[in-house]
Amino acid sequence: MRFLSSNEADWERRHPVTLLFFLLVHLYVLTYLNDSIWLLLGLFGLLLMERRFPLAMLGVILAFLLISLAPFVLGWRISVGGVTNQLIPLATFLFGMIWVNRFMRLERLLPFLNKWPRSTRLLYGGWALVPTMERAVRLSLASHPRRDWQEAVVVGIDSQRLEPVYVTNRMRRFERHDWVQCLVLASFGAIAGMVTPVVWLLYPYLTKGGVRDALVILGRRT
Repeated sequence: MRFLSSNEADWERRHPVTLLFFLLVHLYVLTYLNDSIWLLLGLFGLLLMERRFPLAMLGVILAFLLISLAPFVLGWRISVGGVTNQLIPLATFLFGMIWVNRFMRLERLLPFLNKWPRSTRLLYGGWALVPTMERAVRLSLASHPRRDWQEAVVVGIDSQRLEPVYVTNRMRRFERHDWVQCLVLASFGAIAGMVTPVVWLLYPYLTKGGVRDALVILGRRT
């Protein structure tokens, strides 16, 4: 839904350091602040409103729940509270990683590996591009005849078989608005840790490039 869509152009402009910082803070929230039922409900609601709810992932959670409750059939005593305490962090982490994929693309971190061995860059590039390739194939299946996309897949595989190359832009300088973005990001993370993790879910929707645009306008006037 458009009113819930953060400015994708803003995320494309962000420095890789800022994106890495965002990913680390997000992983911290999902790992250490994931015992909040409100965080899980927030992720659940956002995925529903954005029409990106993962039904397959819901099956994984249900399977985990059934396995956890299986000893009850054998007459064993189990703690429902213990199962719930394990299920909430698991569901929060899975939904959180699917939600962050809406904003964070792993191939944007490829500039960090420019000086690494070529094999490492190829391995990370192939792994990072899997979601993008999956999305492209899904769109092709929906909008093109079967024969066209089959030929395109064959041509693409042949062109990358001998010399796979991942083209990355040079990392630009870390500018003032990048520092401001990191400061705002850290502030949201701190508030999420001290008050409620739900605050963290607001960050992508309240920073739609407004900070950067405001700094650019202010810089022109001064």
